[in-house]
Amino acid sequence: MMKGMSRAAISTVCLLLMLSLAALAYADPGKDLFDKQCSGCHTVGGGDGGGPDLKGVTDRRSEEWLESIIIEPDKMAKDQSRVDLIKKYGYEMPNLGISHDDALKIIAWLRSSGGGGAAAGAQPAAAPAKPVETVVTPQLVAQGRALFTGSSPFANGGAPCAACHPFRAPGVSGGNMATDLSDHYEGMGEQGLRGVLKSLKFPVMKKMYADRPLTEEEITAVVAFSKDAAAQKRGGWSFDIFPIAGAGFFIFCLAVLILYKRRTR
Repeated sequence: MMKGMSRAAISTVCLLLMLSLAALAYADPGKDLFDKQCSGCHTVGGGDGGGPDLKGVTDRRSEEWLESIIIEPDKMAKDQSRVDLIKKYGYEMPNLGISHDDALKIIAWLRSSGGGGAAAGAQPAAAPAKPVETVVTPQLVAQGRALFTGSSPFANGGAPCAACHPFRAPGVSGGNMATDLSDHYEGMGEQGLRGVLKSLKFPVMKKMYADRPLTEEEITAVVAFSKDAAAQKRGGWSFDIFPIAGAGFFIFCLAVLILYKRRTR
């Protein structure tokens, strides 16, 4: 009986090992690398975010170009395609320190999973669900403003955005060490900005926030603040109208008073 139990145990262990090896065989290191390094700004078929949608990118770009932009984007300063992307999305793709071998794995996964042309006879992938947009409320905007300026600290101790970035909005001032974020929401949209705040992959930010990521609630609040500022600009007001309206009303009353005194003399 003991011998039978031992055989059963050995069979079970062998089965588990086979299943584990099969799972490893089917795991795609390119997808894992994309999810870890790229998905904060890019999708494959989900639309533009902090960077372009990469669906079909292996058809549009050569493998050599893709290797360069993944491995050392900072060395492509004169590449016109990269310059055009910077103009469109408002910032440069950071150097993430991805090795040549890992870049090839990412490119291979993009080619096989939607980053290239679909194989003959393959069924088109279902359209991804549209992300839910943040509903802007005065409370959420106030919270995002406080986090951006530093009047309320981030939960994990990260530096406030305004420590380095300027932002043109009433009552907000910032540093001049990094990019002006005033127009970034309009350039990349909610999902793009959310991806950037979640990944924080830019060289300086990567060091500052390595062990201090923003929480989902904080990201949502900062997004709401940026979204509200963009909406106010589209409405034609990039400054606080109320003090100006109050001053105008005061001048009007003063003029009426002067005219009244002149008539009563």
